[in-house]
Order: sequence, then structure tokens, then C-alpha cells
Amino acid sequence: MTELTGEITRFVGVDLGQQRDYTAISVTERALLPTGRYRREAYYDWDAQTNRSRLVEEGKPEYRVRHLERPPLGTSYVVVVERILELLESLGDRELVLAVDTTGVGRPVADMLKAHLKKWLETRPRTELTTAWITITGGDSVTKAEGGGLRVPKRDLASAPLVLMQNGQLKIAAEMPLAETLRKELLNFKVKINISTAHDSYEAWREGDHDDLVLSVALACWAGERTRPRGAEVFSFPY
Repeated sequence: MTELTGEITRFVGVDLGQQRDYTAISVTERALLPTGRYRREAYYDWDAQTNRSRLVEEGKPEYRVRHLERPPLGTSYVVVVERILELLESLGDRELVLAVDTTGVGRPVADMLKAHLKKWLETRPRTELTTAWITITGGDSVTKAEGGGLRVPKRDLASAPLVLMQNGQLKIAAEMPLAETLRKELLNFKVKINISTAHDSYEAWREGDHDDLVLSVALACWAGERTRPRGAEVFSFPY
């Protein structure tokens, strides 16, 4: 399908596994598809030094999972951090979003990754990296975590890829070796709501090795849905 022109945003999702859990890393790109709907937007014309307005076509986001990987069980966090930096480097994008689940590993691992990211960015002044450090909770709303980062309800993370998949907005590249595994995880990733308590329970949430890939993609999708698409303002017509 034809895309709106403009840069595609890529989201890197990282589920940092504990000693007996896999770590999963995914790359999901968000493209904007034309909808035929337009909205009027005000802007400042610097050449004419005056305020103007234009019609801007609204885009419908489509998410495409392009890369999946699982380092072997027992891989040290130092090696995992190096792999994340290697992946970011290979993408070569000037703008990237990195969403990391730090629930199980704690602040020391997150701080190590942050320190390495800081050094990496110092050598790449033109790269803009947006990060989301996420602690998964059973609450009902997103809140700030102590020491930085966000506390995100399981419900929010789980619903992100499931809703996109239901709406036909989540695509999985078939040529990836782990594509079929991800599809199975998505199908098994069912949300149950206890009507009497309004609390959520998840059949495949941190139970065995059947949710690490889907969680890494969920992190990317959740971050994507909370980040305004910058490519939405392309087919515009000044007035």
C-alpha cells in the first residue's frame, strides 16, 4: 500500500531477561498510510514572515516488525548491552526510539545501559535517541518511577500489539527466523479481566519462555502509540 512520504520511525524494544529467561530484542518500524482525511493546521511562513494555514493529510500508522533476536540463555548483560549498541549503530537512523523493560533486572543493569548509551551518543551528535525505561506494574495508569523511567500497567502494554493486530495495523516480516514464534506468542497472549476486582491477569506473562518476543514488540508498539508521528504532515497544501 502507498505510504505517506517522509521518514519512517523505528522503535527498538528490549525485554531484559533474568538469568533463567531469554532477553528479546525487536525492531518495529512505523509507517503512515494515507486515509483521504485532511485537517487544517496553522503554521508560520518564515519566508513571508506571516502566519498561514494549510490542509494536512492524516495518516494511519502501520507497524512492521522487521527484526527479532534472542541472545542465548546465560548471555551476560555486558554482552547484551554491546549488542543493543551494535544494533542501533547498524540501523543508522538519525531518530530512534528505544523502549526497555527493566522490571526484573533492576537499576544496576539499566544504569549500565544508560551509561553506554550516553558514551555512544557523544560520538554521534546528529543522532536523536528517545528512551523509555519501563517498569511493569499491575496498576491502572502510567506514572513516573522513582529514579526515573515510567511505571506502566500490564494492561497498557498487552493491549498495544493486540489492538493493532486486531485492526490490521501490525505486520510481521515472514522472512525472519523467529517470525512464527512471535505469531504463536501473540495468539497465546490473552488478556483476562476479573470482573469482580477489575484486575488483569495474563496467561503468558513472564511464565516460562513464551512471552519475551511479544513483550519486546509490545514495548515498541506502546512507545509508538504514545509518540506523535512526525511524518503525518506531508501531502500539505498551503493556503
